Order: sequence, then C-alpha cells, then structure tokens
Amino acid sequence: MSENNLLPAPPKKDYLRYIPLGGLDEVGMNCSIIECNGSMLMIDCGITFPETGDFGVDIVLPDWSYVLDNLDKLDGILLTHGHEDHIGGAPFFLQEVDVPVYSGRLTLGMLNRKLQSHGLGNQVDLIEVEPGEQLEIGPFVAEFVHINHSVPNAMAIALHTPMGTALFTGDWKIDQTPMYEPMTDLPRLAALGDQGVLALFGDSTNSEVPGFTRSERAVFQGFSEVFENAPGRLIVAQFSSNLHRVAGLLELAYRHKRKAVLMGTSLVKNSNIARDLGFLPFPPEDVLINPEEMDKYPDKRILIISTGSQAEPRSSLARMAFGDHRHVEVQEGDTIVLSARQIPGNEYGINSMVNALYKRGATIITADDKVIHGSGHAKQEELKLMLNLTRPTHLIPVHGEYRMRKGHARLGSEVGVENTHLIENGDCLQITDKGAEVIGRVHHGRMLVDGRNVGDTEDFQLRDRRKLASAGIVMAMGILDRESGSLVAPPTVLQRGVVNTTESDELLEQAAQAAWNGVQELSRAARGDISEVKEAIRTHIRRYISKELGRRPVVIPVVHEL
Repeated sequence: MSENNLLPAPPKKDYLRYIPLGGLDEVGMNCSIIECNGSMLMIDCGITFPETGDFGVDIVLPDWSYVLDNLDKLDGILLTHGHEDHIGGAPFFLQEVDVPVYSGRLTLGMLNRKLQSHGLGNQVDLIEVEPGEQLEIGPFVAEFVHINHSVPNAMAIALHTPMGTALFTGDWKIDQTPMYEPMTDLPRLAALGDQGVLALFGDSTNSEVPGFTRSERAVFQGFSEVFENAPGRLIVAQFSSNLHRVAGLLELAYRHKRKAVLMGTSLVKNSNIARDLGFLPFPPEDVLINPEEMDKYPDKRILIISTGSQAEPRSSLARMAFGDHRHVEVQEGDTIVLSARQIPGNEYGINSMVNALYKRGATIITADDKVIHGSGHAKQEELKLMLNLTRPTHLIPVHGEYRMRKGHARLGSEVGVENTHLIENGDCLQITDKGAEVIGRVHHGRMLVDGRNVGDTEDFQLRDRRKLASAGIVMAMGILDRESGSLVAPPTVLQRGVVNTTESDELLEQAAQAAWNGVQELSRAARGDISEVKEAIRTHIRRYISKELGRRPVVIPVVHEL
C-alpha cells in the first residue's frame, strides 16, 4: 500500500488520528492533520525560512502530498492565528485545493491579503469565527477559545469528536494585564478540563524557560522610559505582526508629542488591516505622518516603527544600517530599539547590522538593556497551569524542536499527566478506546519555493547550487570542425569563484590545453558525437583543476559545430 493511502480504520470503532506534516523538530512550518472516523481537518498551514545551504530558495513549505492524495476526506482548514509559520503556506495549498478556511477576522484578513497576491482574491471560502463560537464540520464540532499571543485574534481550537475533545493550544501565553484585548480565557479552558480533554496538542517553544512570560503592559512601561530618555529620533524595529506593540508605541508617541512613521510593507499592510477590522486603536489623527513629512519636525519629535529586527536583507532597518534607505540616514543621536527576540540562525546578520548602526553613531537598545520585549509563548509555569486546568488524558508536545518538546513532556510528568507522546513529523498517532499508539507513517517533507516555482530539493538542484557556492563555476567554449572531427583550437575557458582573477590566466590556459588533449584522445567516431566531446572537455578540465587546486568546480562545456 502506498504511504499516502489512508491508513485502514480500526473495525467498528471510533478513532482519532493526529498526523503532523511540519512544526515538530523545528520552530516554524506548522501544519497538522486531525482525522476522525474517515474525515480530516488541517490545523494551520505555515512556512519556514530556508537554511544557509538552500541557495536561492525563498521559503519552505510542508509537503502536503498525503492530503492531496486523500482530498475527498478533507473538510476544511482551521487557522489558530496570523503568523507566517501558521498561515504562510495556505495560499500555495489553496492554489491546488478548493476547501473552506475557518479562523478569526484578523487572521483571515491577513490571509486574504496573501490570497490576493496569489491571484486568489474572492476565490476562497473564508469563514469568520469569534471566540466562544462552535461550528459543526463533519464529525467535528470546532470551538475557538481566545488566547493571548504576540498577534491579536489568536485562538486555541477545541475539536469535540465522538472520541473526546482534542485541544490545540496554538501559540499562546497568559498575559494578566494585556494591552487592547482580554486575557486568555482561562475559565473556558478550565471548563473544557472539567468536561474532559482527551488530548492536548501544546506549544512547546518556551518549555525550557522558567517562570511566566512578561506582560505586554510591562513592555509598554519599559518603552515609556525609552521615550523619556531618547534625545533624538527613536527607531523601533519589531515583527510586523506584533500589532499590540504598534498600538502601544503610537499611544506613547502621542503622550510624548512625537510624530510616528510606519516603515516596511508588511508592517504597513498588517497595521491597516488590523485598524480597519477594529483590532488596532486609531491614534489621534495628527500622530501618524508619511515618511516624506519627517523633515518638517525636529529629530526629538520623530518615532519610526520599522521592520528588520532580524536583519532581513531588504527590510527597512537593514537598509538604514547600510545606507540604502531613501528616507532615513542613521546618525549620531538616533536611538534604535530591537524589540524582538533573536531567532536562531539570524545571529550573524543581526550582529553585522548592529555593528553598522553603531558605526553611524546610533545608540542601540536590546532586551538585554531594557524591558522592551516580551515573548508570545508560554513559559514553564504557564504550561503547567494549562495542563492543570485542562487535565488531558494524553499530552502531545508540538510546536518546537525535540529538546523543547522533551521539556514539555517533563512538565507533563511533573503535574501528573499519565500519557505523553513524543512523535515526529509524518507519524500517525491513533487514539481509540484502547489507548494511543503510532500506527504508521505518511509521506512528509519540505517543498521549496524559488520565485514562482515550487518543488523539492531535486527540482532546484541544490547540490549544484552548493557546489557553485563552495567550488565555483568554469565555462569552456569550443568550436568543433565537423569535417575533421577536431576542435579548431583549445576551448576558451572562463571561471568565477574558482581562483583569484589575477592568478587565473595560466591555470585556465593549462585547463584549456587539458581539454584539447582529452578531445584529441577520443576516437574519430567519438569526436563525431558532440555530447562525447562535451563530456571529454568537462572531465579533463575538472580533473586538471582538482589536481592543481584540490577543488571540483561545476564545469559547463559549450561546443559549436562548423
């Protein structure tokens, strides 16, 4: 049986299955399938970003071929919140699949903007739900529960099924003094626990971090001190989806008589969507100004809220750092605040950007210096409280690398959860009245997006791209005399990334001579086959450079016939 066929159902029994296609052993690309009695729902459909060796790749998607092979079972997509690692893959999936999407108004507003850029505007059935609402979808009754996170309108999802209730926390925290929204609905979570939670699929990101997450109101107070002490322009870099922080900064700008400018396409678009839908309070009319208006005001009256906290190459702050921003030239007296955690893998880029900003005379403030950031993910005490409130029969740690999920499992044991399951992407965890076990695996993996193209590692020939980066490229262009079956002259050889250009002339001449000799060694019949001539050129040039330099570059022969 193909690994993408639906695994056989247990005879005459209700069952619940959980199949993660992404989000385990990584922070990102969250995408799961929940199956009950032959019907399926997809929970989130996110992306991750390429690793250093994925040359030229823009983003990475989960491989959802298992779902495509069982589309007749899929009843819908449920989204917990609007972060890229939870909704970024949905437009790509929805280009192939016509299925309704259920989520909150802001999350769907952010998704709809992406759908429009993919040519799917008004073509997808987007069904808005409010916290506390319950919808019947196939054998599931989906209930959405308000939670706090670093983006508004985040919700946990409780799926009531014939087997019991499966609770997906999504990304969450408990903020007892939140800004511009209620706190996490602990009473409803406790009520679900009283009714009985069969399985909890819980965010594990901060399972190794003691204590409670910092309240957004504490961040607001920390920023208030920064506003009081900044002598010139204040530039705050943050994630474009952290809209409560945007609202707080605009409020502080009003209090401190600063004019505010939003910079970064995603930040502007997300802020406009949130404001239009009522999730972002309108600042007084005279607070927000256009970038072109900044010169009208002294530096001490300017606030710039920007993207680029992770030093993304074309983000606003990165362009400022390297002198490539058309509106802002960083100077002495500027105070720049990095109001975001440093995502693992971004350290080199962030350090380079910070050094460049220092060289321009700016003062840099990070979370190590002031209370200017709070995590959106529950820490140990919150995770234990969630488990004590809901009292699940089974805990399945998700959303995180293995060590994070292992830490979450330890917390489950500490508070008395009897059954904890550490599974991997592609595992099929089945729960019946006899218990829970992994009954098999389905196909899973990573799909790469490169411009407009989507494919796997072979489609994008990443092996060749890595060779180009590590060993360089050689082009050899020769002319073959069809009558004599010989090259007219040694091929012209060019290189990039193989050797310093000042040292390349002699090497390339010798490589060309090696190619000439290799072609001459071919039989007359072989020289009549242009593919044989190309292969001889490629082989002998590569062999010569390997002998001389110990490198094996990509060699591309081009042969024309006379």
